Amino acid sequence: MRATPGGRLAALRFAAAVLGVTASLIACGSQEESPAGNTVPTADTPQADIARTFDIGGGRQMYLECRGSGSPTVVLVPGAVAAADTWSEVADRSGDMVPSGSAVYPEVGAFTRVCSYDRPGTARAGDEFTPSTPVSQPTDPERDTADLHALLTAAEVPGPYVLVGWSYGGPIARVYAGTHPDETAGLVLVDGMSEFLESELTPAEFKVFLQMNELDNKRRTAQWADVEQLDPAAIFPQLHAAPPVPDVPVVVLSGDTFDPDAFRARLPADAPADYPEVFWRAQLASQDSLALLFPGAQHITKTNSGHNIHNESPQLVIDAIREVVTAARG
Repeated sequence: MRATPGGRLAALRFAAAVLGVTASLIACGSQEESPAGNTVPTADTPQADIARTFDIGGGRQMYLECRGSGSPTVVLVPGAVAAADTWSEVADRSGDMVPSGSAVYPEVGAFTRVCSYDRPGTARAGDEFTPSTPVSQPTDPERDTADLHALLTAAEVPGPYVLVGWSYGGPIARVYAGTHPDETAGLVLVDGMSEFLESELTPAEFKVFLQMNELDNKRRTAQWADVEQLDPAAIFPQLHAAPPVPDVPVVVLSGDTFDPDAFRARLPADAPADYPEVFWRAQLASQDSLALLFPGAQHITKTNSGHNIHNESPQLVIDAIREVVTAARG
């Protein structure tokens, strides 16, 4: 069983995750050359269930797990510090994260091919650190997009892909879609980090947000020296400059509940007393602006969930993925 929300790992994951609070299909039988000279296999390539690390070059390994069959392949992109197993868990009555057959990963695997993975510096249930090779931190969406592309190529995961990004996984999914439009069949953002959060805050308020992020990084590195770290001041400009997402089906899901006390516990000691409320208003507005980036996108705002929609309301996420997969299949 996953540690309770008051436990160390859950607190660290929440601290990282809340940052998110902040095309054409590849023709059947064709292959795209990767920068390394490898090929991205197509949907007709036979694929068995897998759960292991792959050599992505440069002396590095990354962990990937896939199951199911069908096209397009759904690629689940976890939030900061979270590993592949976050998509296999649901929140029970007490708030603990527990493995479940009704979670996103197994349910999506019942109607199409689905994969998830561990980025470097992420943590699994039981405080288990990922086997993916550590890298320098902080990270950014461009680097993580390159890693994901290298991993999918090395593991011969067939495209095209429906990219599903939760929290910090949202920016990675967006940058991947814009960088590799011919590999992208759809996009689902699950309370994805939005660069519009900055413009919804005053400079002084955004400074508090950056200070909170630095405190989060310090708490995480106290547990794991190689833990994943984020720098929103670098991430947001990358998102503004990223290539646009291709014209594919898009669903945006946004959390609609917020715990101001838990958020306040992460703030610098001199933060304004009303900062949690200020942040929450900015977060809601930033999600609206994020959804408007994608003409025709469906924006689901009634989720009965906090930031971890995929754990708290997994069926909503499963249904959104199914809708995008069905639209991509035409």
